[in-house]
Amino acid sequence: MVQLLRLSTIVLLTLLGVCGLVRLPLMPPLLARSGSDTQLSDLEAQEALLEARQEAASQMTRFVGGQITRHYWGGFTPYLDVLGVEIPETMESTLTVSDDRARLVLDPKRVNERYVAEVVRAGTRARGVVCRGQGEPGEFVLRGRRLDCPEGWLVINDPLLTSPGEQQPEPID
Repeated sequence: MVQLLRLSTIVLLTLLGVCGLVRLPLMPPLLARSGSDTQLSDLEAQEALLEARQEAASQMTRFVGGQITRHYWGGFTPYLDVLGVEIPETMESTLTVSDDRARLVLDPKRVNERYVAEVVRAGTRARGVVCRGQGEPGEFVLRGRRLDCPEGWLVINDPLLTSPGEQQPEPID
């Protein structure tokens, strides 16, 4: 009896090893597979969206900070590498720079969401904001000391700068 159990265990492990070597896909039973394809695709889409948001928030924050710094040194720059911004291969970018504003738009290839960062000159100071939304962004609105996203777009808070429940500090004049 013990010999039969050992033999069947060795045969089973050998078969699993051979399946692994030839990369034979082992599928779960049919009952376990129903609906799993849609769940997996939903999870993949959600993961792609979160990944795009994280990458966009990181690069856009660098863009805004870099452009504000460049403004104090004499003007906005049309070169992303000077700002330390690296556009991921999964996104397309559009950069527009004029005397009084700089805008970076990121369009992820796998996600139906766009990311826009804008820095504007407000008197002698520069103000910036990073937003996410869909479609073409409208005009950014300068309210007092704060630059707001276009209507229908949401502000992206950089998770590296503040925790989710923490208020962002007011800009210092």
